[in-house]
Amino acid sequence: MGRNRADSTAAGKRAKAWRERVKLSPQELSDATGYSLEAVYQYERGVRANGEKLSEWAWQRYTMACAAVDHQKRTGREFSW
Repeated sequence: MGRNRADSTAAGKRAKAWRERVKLSPQELSDATGYSLEAVYQYERGVRANGEKLSEWAWQRYTMACAAVDHQKRTGREFSW
């Protein structure tokens, strides 16, 4: 089952809180993940620019990209398979 809009908004707030906790600016996270700056802002709002909710698959990909950035910040090593 996909996220509803309220769930997406809450997830967006958590995404922003995580970014602030690891002391990354939106631009730094954009550069590190390859997501555009606008995409980072959309994830932090929990909805696309047109108001549509983000898919579960999109959230999973974004979460994995952020986890790789977190790994690199904590260990000093890039994430690799």
